[in-house]
Amino acid sequence: MARWQELPVPPDQRVRQLAARIRMLKDHSGVSLSTLAARTPYSRASWESYLNAEKLPPRDAVEELARLCGADPVGLLMLWRSAAEAWEERRARPVARYGTPGHPGVPAQLPRPGAPQPADGGEDGGDGGVRPKVVGVLGGVVLATFVAGLLAGRPWLGPEPADVAQGVFTVRRGQERGCAVTRSGGFLHAGHSRTEVRLLDVGSTGWEVVEAQCLLRHRGYEPGAADGVYGPRTKRAARAFQRASGLAPDGVVGPDTWGALRR
Repeated sequence: MARWQELPVPPDQRVRQLAARIRMLKDHSGVSLSTLAARTPYSRASWESYLNAEKLPPRDAVEELARLCGADPVGLLMLWRSAAEAWEERRARPVARYGTPGHPGVPAQLPRPGAPQPADGGEDGGDGGVRPKVVGVLGGVVLATFVAGLLAGRPWLGPEPADVAQGVFTVRRGQERGCAVTRSGGFLHAGHSRTEVRLLDVGSTGWEVVEAQCLLRHRGYEPGAADGVYGPRTKRAARAFQRASGLAPDGVVGPDTWGALRR
């Protein structure tokens, strides 16, 4: 198995998840970079950039990889769509370098060398220039607070009762979060997360981990406390479940394992 370099921390976790997934598929199938370059329209250098999260792979490249590795492309394409959204969002976001107008702390219009500077005071006794600045700063703070709250709530996405009701996850190792597994719409749910694609491995934390731990326990594989911390014991349980389900026993919970856990 190839020894991969550490994945960079991209602006969005969705990009990292896709890279981790296609790395895992390549490694477990034994397909080399040279083979990928020979059997697809993409060069070895391109595949290296895709696998190291330096570039977003084209949709066709993802489908070709799934075909060569004998994997179901559906879950992989779901990850690709999420990563593609993250790349588009990053590309649409304006980036200002320090020292250029638009960067925090730099005026939108840089003064020309030798140009007269505006006076501190106004005609009304010296605070005419200060008061508008104070009002502008306060207005900016209020607007930023409003936008932050709007983004956090994401009302346009609609409610996700199982996830939203949990609130912010706080790590408390060994603290049982409770498992109440039920079947709804033909799929099993433990009431902590509805995810079907989130990649989980040692070091992962969150309500998605609690969900996976509850489902593993329901299937008869003991992950330890359902505390939302993906440790060695949870990984051993995931490997045992994957082996029994005919999946690659790597201990990484991804789309294929989620699908088997929820069936």
